Amino acid sequence: MPITGAGIADSEFISQTTGWIDHTFDSVCEDIEEFGDRRIIEQLKTHFVPGKMLRTRLGMALAPDDANGRREVTQACAATELIHAATLFHDDVIDGAFIRRAHPTLWREVGSTGAILIGDLFYSSAVRLVIESNNMTRVRSFVDKVREVCNTEMVHELVLNSRDADVESSIKIARGKTGPLFAFIAETCGANNPAKAEALEEAGYRLGTAYQLADDLLDVIGDEKTAGKTLGTDRQRDKFTLAQNTGISEAFIRDRITSLCTSALEGVWRWPDLAEKLETYITSDLFKALNIPVELNMERATACEVG
Repeated sequence: MPITGAGIADSEFISQTTGWIDHTFDSVCEDIEEFGDRRIIEQLKTHFVPGKMLRTRLGMALAPDDANGRREVTQACAATELIHAATLFHDDVIDGAFIRRAHPTLWREVGSTGAILIGDLFYSSAVRLVIESNNMTRVRSFVDKVREVCNTEMVHELVLNSRDADVESSIKIARGKTGPLFAFIAETCGANNPAKAEALEEAGYRLGTAYQLADDLLDVIGDEKTAGKTLGTDRQRDKFTLAQNTGISEAFIRDRITSLCTSALEGVWRWPDLAEKLETYITSDLFKALNIPVELNMERATACEVG
């Protein structure tokens, strides 16, 4: 189990988060031992190592300074990483994707059924991890947000599939798919201040939406070798996104991404120290991961501060 301490450095924050994940993985292996060789699961561990960890890095940027507060955030981060991994396992089966993080996808090694079942196990493990916080408000928020992700994916797959969606609907889908987990982490970071938690939650939604819009654009214009994953699956499966709308330019999408990130920053501007941390995260972590040229509209954000 992760060890806590005051003044956790960034590397220690990441280590604590992965510590929670490793503990979950070890529990799975122990369960396997009752029936067979745990190496069946252990050999798949490379699939369970988090990727960019953008949600965790958001928590690292915004977490409170006290040891207990940071411990709670690392636990929440681990839960979101487990959910994120589960959604990728499922998505790769649904999309028939061959590559993820420059390696063969999980379902290609264990089959579609195996990948879905492992994803289900990760979902339940994530919920259990949040329950261990003994904070029912946080548990409800987490469950609601996971449900929001699943509901949005269902709508995208069953209702909007093969249909052209307008700009507003496309952005709403992007928000519901990726915004909730960013929002949960941000909200957790402001848990001791209701006003701050609410503002951070909305900021998380907007950053997650921006990231999803960028990822959808990458699916259309990106290079698989550079991206390290299978691209073009949305178009192949008639899953309409904003990036596939022939009436929408790449510049328009970049502008929406900029606007979303800038407005996320504006929402927390009344807490200068928090705004500074969030700005650093956006420019140093999020924009670096987007793989498209965007930047904050600091003139607009500064105007919000003055106003």
